[in-house]
Amino acid sequence: MAEVYDPTFTILEYTGDHSAHKCGYCKSAAASFSHGMWAHRMAVGDYQDLIDRGWRRSGKYCYKPTMNKTCCPLYTIKCNATEVKLTKGQKKVLKRFHRYLSHGDVKLEGGGKTSDNEQCVSPTGNQEYVKPKFDTTTDLSMVSVSPVAIENAKGTCTASARESNHSVSDKVSEVGDRGDTSSPSQNSPKVVRNNGINNLSPKSPRKTVGPDPSKPPCRKSKLIRLERREAKLAKQREEALRRGESLMEGIKSKPTNNTPKSLEDFLNESLPESPAHKLEPWHSNCGPPSGYGSFHHQYWLDGRLIAVGVLDILPNCVSSVYLYYDPEFSFLSLGTYASLRELALTRELQRTAPSLKWYYMGFYIHSCPKMRYKGNYSPSYLLCPETYNWVPIEKATPKLDLSEYSRLNNDASAKDLNGEIDLNRIKILYDQDLVLYEMYRMLNPQADDEDEVKEYASLVGAKSAYSMVLYRN
Repeated sequence: MAEVYDPTFTILEYTGDHSAHKCGYCKSAAASFSHGMWAHRMAVGDYQDLIDRGWRRSGKYCYKPTMNKTCCPLYTIKCNATEVKLTKGQKKVLKRFHRYLSHGDVKLEGGGKTSDNEQCVSPTGNQEYVKPKFDTTTDLSMVSVSPVAIENAKGTCTASARESNHSVSDKVSEVGDRGDTSSPSQNSPKVVRNNGINNLSPKSPRKTVGPDPSKPPCRKSKLIRLERREAKLAKQREEALRRGESLMEGIKSKPTNNTPKSLEDFLNESLPESPAHKLEPWHSNCGPPSGYGSFHHQYWLDGRLIAVGVLDILPNCVSSVYLYYDPEFSFLSLGTYASLRELALTRELQRTAPSLKWYYMGFYIHSCPKMRYKGNYSPSYLLCPETYNWVPIEKATPKLDLSEYSRLNNDASAKDLNGEIDLNRIKILYDQDLVLYEMYRMLNPQADDEDEVKEYASLVGAKSAYSMVLYRN
């Protein structure tokens, strides 16, 4: 199969920062290490090569964990969408979602479900509300989940802006890098029957004296979740700045706005006027009809936007960047459901672009139980951090049980075939001119950055080092 050629180009600035920061998974202070780059431009072909070297992007910031040094090694994981086999639990999520669309039924923890004549407790409060009715004549297998290009998203949104490290309003819940959303929240709808409060027993309710005055008043769980979410986002912003974002403020200023945003706000921040997540778009005769680049997977319910998946469609894969969802619908396990829809999207795109058959969910963290769910999609593969080849996850996890960091390739003689690099072939953007590294050294003889350029090249690999442009000031 011929390799897909991407005519766009990438401009990166390597930060060279090796300082430790607090881990977002095990919460250890100054125990997490990673390398970072700031992308002024990012071509889809170059980003495909980067994620196959263990890199990942958050907006324009690209990072690669220092695997043999960081406290929680992060292994790139991918799933073959054309051969995926669903588990029993994943099938249940699909059935629950479709049952809710068809009849408004919500399966309860005890195994029961609501009926058409029952009233439900609102997921965000204690007031009763009538279950929504749906038009069963329409296609109920999806909720407006066709991929919508960022360039065309403006016509479907009604409000303003988004970036992964901003504050979120209490109307929006986030799943960073596909966090665990498979289990229903405590606010899932519960049945309130019409025969009174104490419907579990024919006896009259037991009299009480009210709340204990010696204990503090109860706080609403919604407010507690909001406070926790805002504190988490504040830490993420602080860590992102520490890892290198602030170094680029002299080149391109970035607004810092901590105002809570709605779901539609996040959508519009990725529009062409403010491309916070945008890869350079590219259309190819052998690619998908929508082209390659950054997209939104939108989920609409009766004219209401309930979830948005931020996706990168690349030459060989669909890469899941982020998911936002309305917490009122968390009982539908939207994180799992969105992953299954994205797998289906990958299969659909593969019909017109044969090389596009992989689904990337970001990083698999074996030492973090909450992140192991990504291995439930079969067949999946983990990236060896030393040879950069793919190993079936069932062969890799026994090694990770013994050691959090492991060379996953069993062949002791195997090496990184993409690691031998000629520095003189690296393209440098210096003083507004594009030159090779050899010419850059002649123009700037006082520069003492050869070790840093070598490190950059070894981390991105020879293929990317020769195709991308390294910015030096």
